Amino acid sequence: MITLFKKQLLITLGIAAASVFAFNSQSVQSVSAASSKPLTFGDITNNNLHRMGTIRQLTRSQLAEDHKLTGKQVQQLVYLPLPKRLTAHNFTLSQTHLTIHLVKNAYNVSRVAIPLNKLTGIILNRYMPKQYDYVKPKTPKKVVSLTFDDGPDPTLTPKLLKILKHYNVHATFFEVGSSVMKYPSTSRLVLKYGDQLGNHSWNHPQLTNLSSTSALHQIALTDAAIYKATGTLPQYVRPPYGAINSRVGNLFDRPIIQWSVDSRDWAYLNTPKTVSHVLATTHNGSIILMHDIHPTSVAAVPQIIKTLKKRGYTFVLLPNLIQRPLLSGLQYFGRGDYRGV
Repeated sequence: MITLFKKQLLITLGIAAASVFAFNSQSVQSVSAASSKPLTFGDITNNNLHRMGTIRQLTRSQLAEDHKLTGKQVQQLVYLPLPKRLTAHNFTLSQTHLTIHLVKNAYNVSRVAIPLNKLTGIILNRYMPKQYDYVKPKTPKKVVSLTFDDGPDPTLTPKLLKILKHYNVHATFFEVGSSVMKYPSTSRLVLKYGDQLGNHSWNHPQLTNLSSTSALHQIALTDAAIYKATGTLPQYVRPPYGAINSRVGNLFDRPIIQWSVDSRDWAYLNTPKTVSHVLATTHNGSIILMHDIHPTSVAAVPQIIKTLKKRGYTFVLLPNLIQRPLLSGLQYFGRGDYRGV
């Protein structure tokens, strides 16, 4: 009897060990060895809807990267049927990719494979190979991020990019889709200089005053313009005037970038006043809002950079400022200051 019990125990342990080996060494269907139930989005995201929304947007971006889409197809990406419930389990997790299995759709695509290096910090570490574990980026003690709205401008934006390059500073440009359509080469130049692009709507309305359909159309049109110009989809959205609510904020699966320092360059249209205001209100972890469509604003940038550097600040892009993955449906005002919508 004891011998039989030992044999059964060894068989059980052997099956469990084989299950663990299969998960760690080869592409697998998302199955928990302990429960034999499929892994869900809730399991791999710690039941976090913001992480799940981020995965949805990464699915759209990867589809656009893998397949050359028309502008109309990019506009329709926001309507791609993707799971919203944390209990959904239509994915496969391997050592290299998270593959999303799609239902029938207008793109005739049955699956989208997202490389795991894009999911670091989105999927929990325990479900990822060790090389993809999320590690908080190390940054200097005093950091700020520069952001510019309302471009691209065919003259001022290239001039600003040269200034930023001269001082070895990178920034995020939140562009208006109608201007991207007019000046696509300027948008491409932003990426060429190593800076980031964000979505700032099609023609700068207050999104909260629009119907959900119209607000989403503003974002989708701008996605299409940026994709046509650069071949990429913008990772972030900045709503015009910073106006957002839960109805609008939950329409698109992206981080919402606000600010903690409003340069008021749009009101002053005066270089010394803009410089003075930014220097007086900037603190560690600030996101600084400026515009690359006013000559007085662009002229203020060298003095702002030089003075803040003398004060010990380092200019970093948003992921290094926030020091954590930026998630869908959250508003980011600066380091340590993020909120739901």
